[in-house]
Amino acid sequence: MIRTLARSVAAFALSVPLAVAASAVPVGSDYGWQWPLSLSAGDAGAYRVELTPDIYAAAWSPTLADVIVVNGDGHPVPSTLVDATVEERPVLREVPWFPLPGGRAQRDIAAISEIDTDGRLRRVELRGAEDAATAWLLDASQLDGGLLALRLSWADSQPAFEQVFRVEASDDLKQWQPVQPEARVFDLRRDDARLLQGRIAFTAPTQARYLRLLPLRASMPALQLTAVQAEVRLPEAASSWQWRALAPRAVRVDGRDGFEYRLDGRYPVTRVDLATAGNASSRWTLSVRDRDDAPWRVVATDWVVYRLGADADSRSPPQLLPAPLRDRAWRLEPESPVAAPPDLLLGYRPEALVFVAEGTQPFAVYAGSARAKRAAAPVTQMLDALRTRHGADWRPAAATPGSGTALAGEAALTPSRDWTTWVLWTVLLAGVAVVAGFAVSLLRRGSAPTG
Repeated sequence: MIRTLARSVAAFALSVPLAVAASAVPVGSDYGWQWPLSLSAGDAGAYRVELTPDIYAAAWSPTLADVIVVNGDGHPVPSTLVDATVEERPVLREVPWFPLPGGRAQRDIAAISEIDTDGRLRRVELRGAEDAATAWLLDASQLDGGLLALRLSWADSQPAFEQVFRVEASDDLKQWQPVQPEARVFDLRRDDARLLQGRIAFTAPTQARYLRLLPLRASMPALQLTAVQAEVRLPEAASSWQWRALAPRAVRVDGRDGFEYRLDGRYPVTRVDLATAGNASSRWTLSVRDRDDAPWRVVATDWVVYRLGADADSRSPPQLLPAPLRDRAWRLEPESPVAAPPDLLLGYRPEALVFVAEGTQPFAVYAGSARAKRAAAPVTQMLDALRTRHGADWRPAAATPGSGTALAGEAALTPSRDWTTWVLWTVLLAGVAVVAGFAVSLLRRGSAPTG
């Protein structure tokens, strides 16, 4: 009988989690707010939602883990958060190129070059057959942005080869710095198979007027170059930045004046600036924290801010932060007293939520939850595969958030207790107590004297 009772208790205890899971509330009750999505294409499969200030303001998680996409049945779909800089894909630009005589390729190129007033190369003079071209000079003077790589093309009649090049950069054709010490380029063939590598990646983004391409293997035949393209990362457009202006609240910090500010959302802040009243010049320390009971963390010291008149060129540039910050509380401490407290300007570039359109429409963004989060999904790997297939400029179709409405509202921002664990332990302890009591009863009955 004891065994039978124990088995019954165990079976009941195991059924508790299943019963709790079966009675779980819909996912919508775990989130505070929702935004319906309008899809730019009905059958794109993958979509990109740029996060709005309302979504940032609703998010509870410091990592935006509580921002998800759900389908028409209210079920979450695979999605991932994409940083603005990750989505920036380089553009290809044609680069004028000139053959260089092998005997002078690493000497004074300026002496054999003719340059326009805007820095554009007009021609490079080759003298004599003894100076046959084995290297190349590239004119990047008209490119705006950081150079990431070169893509070389050569004639179809080019014999099979494998060459190693060094790429150097210069602004005056006299002083040269390496941007890629060794880059392997090849065109290998066997029967009908062909293996090509014509891309030369730089060790770091480069901005220079001129590049030169120097072969490191003298025994290899000269490359029959036909075209050169540069992968360029364009400068960030000013319109892509959004700013939050925060009003100051005067505080005392170690006996001195300071100012605190409150951010209303989980924005990925990477730039900070001050809006001063009139001319100003001061030095500041900037600190942040996410909770009122947490210690302050210094993120910028000796930050000099100045403004002279209304000319934008006569003011200090924004302070760059080493990594995005989503903290709620910000504090400024001036090195010396200031005439008026400044507004704090926090700059960010909106992120995007990329999702796979699983299930039925309509889709919606849910945000704001202290007890639910976005599940991990291999969306990034899928995007990489699609860019490989469709080209580096491919992007998911756009999905635009509409007006937000409340789901559970503020109630979703309160962490829930894990009642499943408590119920399970209670049932197990109760079962143990019942079994123990029954065993004691049997022992007493077995030890009683018989008449």
